[in-house]
Amino acid sequence: MRRDRDRIRHRQAAPAPAATTSSRWPASVLVLIVLVGGALRLADLRESPPGLNQDEASNAWNAYCLLKTGMDQTGVRWPVFSTRCFGENRSTLYLYWVIPFEAIGGLNVWTTRLPSAVGGVITLLLVYYIGGRMFGRTTGLVAAGLLALNPWHIQQSRWGHEAALCPLLVAATVAAILWANLPFDDADRRPRPLRAILAGVLAGISCYGYPAMRAFLPVFVVAAVLVTWPAWWGMLKTRRGGLAIAAIVASGAVTFGPLAWKHVTESSEMGKRLQTTRVWNSGDPLVKKVLAVLSRYPGHFGPDFLFVRGDQFEIQAPPGCGQFHWYMMPLMLAGLAVTVRRFRASRAARVLLVGVITYPAGDCLSAHLNNSMHALRSLPGLVGLILLGAVGAVWIGSWLYQRHRPAMWATISVFAMVVVALNVRFLNQFFVEFNRRPFIYHMYHTDLMEACEWLKPKLDSVDAVFCTTQGTNMPYAITLVGLSYDPRQWLQDQRAMGTSGPWEVYVWYGKMHFLYGDLSKDAINQLKNNGRPDRVVFIVRPGEVKGLDQPSHVINRPDGQAVLLIYEQTL
Repeated sequence: MRRDRDRIRHRQAAPAPAATTSSRWPASVLVLIVLVGGALRLADLRESPPGLNQDEASNAWNAYCLLKTGMDQTGVRWPVFSTRCFGENRSTLYLYWVIPFEAIGGLNVWTTRLPSAVGGVITLLLVYYIGGRMFGRTTGLVAAGLLALNPWHIQQSRWGHEAALCPLLVAATVAAILWANLPFDDADRRPRPLRAILAGVLAGISCYGYPAMRAFLPVFVVAAVLVTWPAWWGMLKTRRGGLAIAAIVASGAVTFGPLAWKHVTESSEMGKRLQTTRVWNSGDPLVKKVLAVLSRYPGHFGPDFLFVRGDQFEIQAPPGCGQFHWYMMPLMLAGLAVTVRRFRASRAARVLLVGVITYPAGDCLSAHLNNSMHALRSLPGLVGLILLGAVGAVWIGSWLYQRHRPAMWATISVFAMVVVALNVRFLNQFFVEFNRRPFIYHMYHTDLMEACEWLKPKLDSVDAVFCTTQGTNMPYAITLVGLSYDPRQWLQDQRAMGTSGPWEVYVWYGKMHFLYGDLSKDAINQLKNNGRPDRVVFIVRPGEVKGLDQPSHVINRPDGQAVLLIYEQTL
């Protein structure tokens, strides 16, 4: 009898390995997605794109100043609402995100971009969670996979611009709302008040990021609550539900409220950048302003921006494609059809549609090059568009599975080949051809960063450095990062600021002088007439300064053209 009992136990235990294997496959697929997505965001991070953009440099430098001195570059202690850079008031959240990386790795290109790349990888996991909670585990996996290969997200995860965190901040907010069991999905779960506090805090803090977040996130969250209002109202009638809703509202108000009040009371300062980019003129009547804003909305759903050319500012556009690959178009259309059909029955479908409809909110107030849509200001809507495509992909697969399995496998095979072909083409262009373009080379100040590498070990032994401003943007910021300058030294240095159009520029700091027209002539004359020999370095364009000796170092572009000459002179 004991043997019989053992055999019964053995039969009952036998299915366990199959169940374990079944439960492990999504985790294995997710790990693979994260590994691929991580590799695409981390590989050759310092050289692709090459050099350093001025916005990246500003973020890196101000974060390093905070790390070393507790003040930003202008001497403001731990700024919260904005930091003064380039004559505009930039958001501060990215600075604080960068600080831990610089604390470990110092001030350099790698630690400037690594926070964006890490944020991009975390976003993959959050999108998997959101998709799984709202539409099922398979949809979550597909969404994570589509995001891992998305050219828009890959490109934005590989530079140190504050906009790069937009998908992370949106995904973190939505994931926290779902984690608190608040009604953004179709399940009626027990609300969690403590988790709701975290959701409110994340939503509020997210608005301290790139300004487009302040336009998109409140609009999206409020609209999503409105389209799911019956569920919120029903939850509000219960003690635990009322506590959870009060928790998210209160914590969101505590964190977002001061920023909103700052925009109301100091609108000219907080909206300083908007004043130079807005789509309306100050004297326009209200109706004309509204029409100007609405006129930018449709282009965000057009094929030119989404699939053909993307953002027409080359530095922000994925090379060779739009913001998405063409294979996303049928998936998005199918996802749109599914969510519209499920609109009444599914809260998750309504929330997703709201996310898609409101996605251009951050990019409707400002103009852009050739009236193009702006990839950075539109970036908060990326998560919704990816989820829409994932819903469509799963629906197509399910429909084919139920009707004709051979057709399903044939479709999957063809689709996989298209995905591989388009991604191989994009990645080859992005990691190779894109970096060799003269425009990209100069927009990322690759030549000036190379000059800083040459100058860095020699800076202590020279008396002055005169650096070109031709073909550069905010060269002072580039040199501060390229030279790994000491923030404490910066605060002690004498510095002079000037203006170039609407922007504030540093004409000189410490030993570094920048050739803005006649602004540097006095410094050169003082060196010539101080009665002692001074060792001076000139970093200039070919033919920019006459009467110099042979250059000590020549910097060539990838096409072989000399673009920077470095001279060592005695004045």
